Amino acid sequence: MSEERKEASFQPTTLDDALIRDYLVKILGEGEDFVQDFYAELEEKSALFQEKLSKERLPSLTKEDLGTILERVFSTRRKKDRIIEETGESNLKSAISDLLYGMEDKSWDEKVFEFSKKIRGVDVKSARDLASELLHFTFPDKYILWTSWIWDPTSETGAIVFLKEEPPTGGRGRRMYGEKYDQFKQIYEQIAEKLEEFGIKVKGYLFVDIFLAMIYATYVDYMTLSTMHSAKGFFPPAGVMAKRLLGVNAPVEFT
Repeated sequence: MSEERKEASFQPTTLDDALIRDYLVKILGEGEDFVQDFYAELEEKSALFQEKLSKERLPSLTKEDLGTILERVFSTRRKKDRIIEETGESNLKSAISDLLYGMEDKSWDEKVFEFSKKIRGVDVKSARDLASELLHFTFPDKYILWTSWIWDPTSETGAIVFLKEEPPTGGRGRRMYGEKYDQFKQIYEQIAEKLEEFGIKVKGYLFVDIFLAMIYATYVDYMTLSTMHSAKGFFPPAGVMAKRLLGVNAPVEFT
């Protein structure tokens, strides 16, 4: 039975048009140059992944190549050396190859689960986020980005919850946004459709990545300043944090 038929009974929640519009206005308020540069940086990241992780080139990647990929992923940037050391270069390349080009009969969830079991040096959630980024940025028109900061069905947290007035609690969020890839993809595509209705005419899912990263970064910025007012100036602003979440700029260290 196909994944589409198995998930046919899932009814995704309808997101709030007004909230999507308000967040979009805020993001565009950062300036045309910021938005265009951000989008271009994501395209560059995707091109890098497609080049280095091509089926032909992947087997010959060096340790430095693997580090270049891992440092462009938020969940693995700080632990890239440990991941390579504990997983092993050969095992890591094999795991990535299986994820991207093997297991053709497996669902996204099954592929990511199998990949996560092979990765050492980070927790399962970080390995899962890595798998999602590898799939999404290598095949940006095929796979959506689903990381824990976008939507974590276990804790019912993530950027997606700010696009609906009522907060998800007690398993309700899993019924609203899904707990499997094909379920959550319906929510992600709903955002893409709404953004297009509001005038965002871009191909693929990369602008949705920016939209969700800016929402989450704005929330982190607000919570940091509201609870630690004295920390102002020591943490990156929302635009910088959003870029760090998507791994498209040189990291800035804060202590």
